[in-house]
Amino acid sequence: MDAIYIPVVLYYLGNDRSDIIQHLKESLSRSLVSFYPFAGIIRDALSADCNDQGLPFSVAKVKARLSDFLQNPDVELINKLFPGDEKNPVPGDSVMLIQLNCFDCGSIAICIKFHHLIADIVSVSTFFQCWAANAQGLGFAPLNRVAQSSFPQNPSIPNNLLPFSYFYKLFSAGKFVVRRYVFDASALSILKAQMSSSSSSSSSTVSRVNVVTAVILKCFLEAVAAEKDVKPVVMTQAVNLRRRSTPPFADDSFGNLVWQAVGLWSNPAQKELAELVREVKKGIAKIDGEFVRRLGSDDGVYEILETFRNEMPQEATWLAFTSWAGIGLSEVDFGWGKPVWISGCIPQYSEFETLVGGNLFNLLDSKSGGIEAWAILNKKYVAGFEKNDHIRKYAHFNPTVI
Repeated sequence: MDAIYIPVVLYYLGNDRSDIIQHLKESLSRSLVSFYPFAGIIRDALSADCNDQGLPFSVAKVKARLSDFLQNPDVELINKLFPGDEKNPVPGDSVMLIQLNCFDCGSIAICIKFHHLIADIVSVSTFFQCWAANAQGLGFAPLNRVAQSSFPQNPSIPNNLLPFSYFYKLFSAGKFVVRRYVFDASALSILKAQMSSSSSSSSSTVSRVNVVTAVILKCFLEAVAAEKDVKPVVMTQAVNLRRRSTPPFADDSFGNLVWQAVGLWSNPAQKELAELVREVKKGIAKIDGEFVRRLGSDDGVYEILETFRNEMPQEATWLAFTSWAGIGLSEVDFGWGKPVWISGCIPQYSEFETLVGGNLFNLLDSKSGGIEAWAILNKKYVAGFEKNDHIRKYAHFNPTVI
C-alpha cells in the first residue's frame, strides 16, 4: 500500500458553546497523551517518530449553513473541509492533521486526515471516541498495542509480492465520477428477506454490508459484461483482522490491522443475488483465525503472498470495497449530540478527465440503520450500473441527509 492520507469528516448541528475551539483543543491534547503515535511524524515507509511534537490543528470558517449543505451534499465543498494540501505524506510530515470547520449557523464539521500506513479507520474511530470522552470529562483507556506484536515488521518482503503492487497494475486511465448511493433500512430489510429464500443463506446471518456489497457487485458485473473486450473481475473487501483472530483482538487495538478478502469472476455473467451474497461471505470467511496466525509468521505470510500472486490473472477489472459501518463513528458525542452525518475519502472534483485508478466503494452507516455507498467509478460503467433494476429499486442517488 502506498503512503496516503485518508480523511474522515463528522458533522454536528449547531451548539451554543462559545469556547468550542479551546474546549476541543484542550481535550485533544489530553487524548494525544494516550494516542501518542498520532502526535508524531512519519519516519519512513514502515514507521513513525513518536516525538510528541503535536499535530497541526486548523480552524476554517464556512460561510454557509450546515442544514442547507446537507440538503444536497456537494463534493467540491466537502474537499474544502480537509486540512492541509492534497499531496501524499512523505518522511517528516505529520501522521495526523485536524481541521475544525465552523459554519455560520454554529454547526461544525471535524475532519481528521490520517496516514493509512500507521493506522486504519477502526483506530481512528477509537481515537475519536477517546477525544469525545475527554471532551465530556469521562476519561478513556490508554492506547492498546497488544495486537501489533502479532505482526512484526518484515522489510525483507519484496514489494512485488505485496497485494497492492498487483492491484495497482490493474489501474486504468479514464474519466471517473463520484456517486453517492443510499440504501435505507427498509430496502435492506427487503433484500435480507430475499436472502432467506436460499437454504444456505438466512437473513439472520447476512449483514447490511454483505447485502449492499452483493447488490453493487451484481450491478457492476453486469455493466462489465456489456463491454466488447470483457476481462475477469477481481473484487477486494477490506477485512478488520481484530475480529478474525483466534482469540479476537480487542476492538480498540491500535494499528493498520486490515487485510483484503479477494474474489475472482473469470466470466462476469449474470448471477443471482443470493449466490453473490454467499460468494461475498465465502471470501471473508477465508480470513479466519488460522489465516491471521499465518500472517504473523515469516513462512506463513510468504506462502499467502505467493498463493495470491499465482492465483490472480494478468489482466482484470478491479472493484474494491471498504466499510466504515458499525465501527462507532456514528456514536461519537463530544457533548452536543451524535454526528448528523459522516463523509470520507473522495477525490478533489466530482469528475476526472484523466484519472488513473480503480473502481472503489466506501460503505458507511446512514441514518436509521441504512448504508451509504460512496463510489468512484470509471464513467464507462456508470450508465450500465445505474440502469440496473437493483440500484434503481433499492438505492437513492445523493438524497438529502436531513
